Parts: sequence; C-alpha cells; structure tokens
Amino acid sequence: MKIVAVGECTIDRYLDRRVETVGGISLNFAVHARRAGASAALVSATGTDPGHAAIHAVLAREGVDARHLHQQLGPTASQAIHLTAGERNFLPGGYTAGVLSDFRLSDDDRAFIAGFDVVAAPCFSQIDHLFHAAMTAAHPGALRVADLLDGADLGPGLAGIEALLPNTDLLFISGDHHTIDLLLPRSRRARGLIVVTMGASGSAALDHGRVTTAPAAPVPAAARIDTTGCGDAFQAAFTVVWHRSHDIPAALGAGARQASLVIRHLGAVGE
Repeated sequence: MKIVAVGECTIDRYLDRRVETVGGISLNFAVHARRAGASAALVSATGTDPGHAAIHAVLAREGVDARHLHQQLGPTASQAIHLTAGERNFLPGGYTAGVLSDFRLSDDDRAFIAGFDVVAAPCFSQIDHLFHAAMTAAHPGALRVADLLDGADLGPGLAGIEALLPNTDLLFISGDHHTIDLLLPRSRRARGLIVVTMGASGSAALDHGRVTTAPAAPVPAAARIDTTGCGDAFQAAFTVVWHRSHDIPAALGAGARQASLVIRHLGAVGE
C-alpha cells in the first residue's frame, strides 16, 4: 500500500517549555502511516530556515519519501502550542503558514501523487488550495482522505461538508456527540465514511446512516505527556487498516492504539 500525504509540515513551538519539535498534519500522517506498515511519502514545502534540516532529518529517520518536499524562500510553517496537564492548546494567532501560503503543486508533483493508492490532505482555510489540488491529482481509483480538523472552516452546522461528501472516501473531523448528531444524516449521502474523533471519549465511524463507536485506548494519567498529533496518528493508522480490510472496528481500534502511543511523549512524532 502506498500513501502520500499532501499539504503541511511545521515546526511546533512549545512556548511554555521553550522547546521546538517537528510536526504538521501531513508530516504526522505520513510518519504514522509508515509506522503502521504502509509505504509513505510527503508532498509539501519547507522554508530556508533551520526547520528545513530538522524536517528532512525526521523523514529520513522514519523512512518517508521526501523527494517532493520542496524548499522555498521564506519561513517554514509553524504552530505555537501551550500544554496544560498534557493537553495541547493552539494559541489564537499562533499558526503561521509561512511558505505554504504560496506553495503550489507542480505538474511533476501531480504526476507523483497520481501514482499512490491513498492521497491524504488537511482541509483548512490557510492551505485549502493544496487540499483541492491534491484531491484533483489523485488517480480515479485512489482512496481520498480529508482531515477537516475541528470543522471550524465548514461554517454553521458544518454545512460546508456537503461539498466534500461526493468526492472523498474518508472524512475525519474532531468533535463530540453533537458532531455525530449533525453528521449522521449527511453520512447517508457520503461516498465513503465520516469518522469523528473525540479524544478521551473515543471515536465513531458514520457509515451511510450507521454508527460504530470505539473507546480510546487507556493511558495512565501519569503517562499522558502531550496530545499533539494524536488525531493525526489515529487517522493514519485507521486509514491503513481500512484500506486493507474495510473492517471498521479494526480500523477504529488501530487508530486508538496509535494515538495512545503519541500521547506518551512530547511532540507529534517523537520517540
């Protein structure tokens, strides 16, 4: 199985600890897909700052194909984070898209993406141009995976998801039981699955009007260091198992287990 993650790599800045780590939704997805046993690649861009070398080092360590990780003049994207009892908080105004604001897929990038079984990308306002380009570049038989984050960019009632339902195979969104109630009727019109991740409350897969739930994998309170990247790890492991087996309970369980490993250390892809 070959997975390509398109869109975002960042330097995550933990302001309270004065520590920086490598992260970003697409990079995290690629790394955890690789750890789950898939062949993985990242299509994104870094800047001309030290983030470039740090990101390349992580991808090399993890065996993620970085041939289409471009370097552009300017700063690498970054995210400011504050931890409270192990729970990550993204600070208002703390995200900077950097070179990703102007990064566009080349014809070579598009041809590269077309060679993968799974194409995954986040969909949010600062880099939605990359999401749409990635989905368009995927070959007709590819599994198209979208991360909608917390759905804030979908508008009131998550109405914006309607445009994505016919053209994506896996839609991930973080939320709660109210999110499930909002999306369950819409899942009947979806081409594939909608998966709602709820942190410690577990997860739910909405499959054409049917709901399958699963608990989070237990992690002792003393071992909960940092929730950054748990959702990305869940999505990657879920996607790998779902693509191979189409077994929803197995995929939910795999996602929960992968997330439970991430929370035990600082940073989304640290060891």
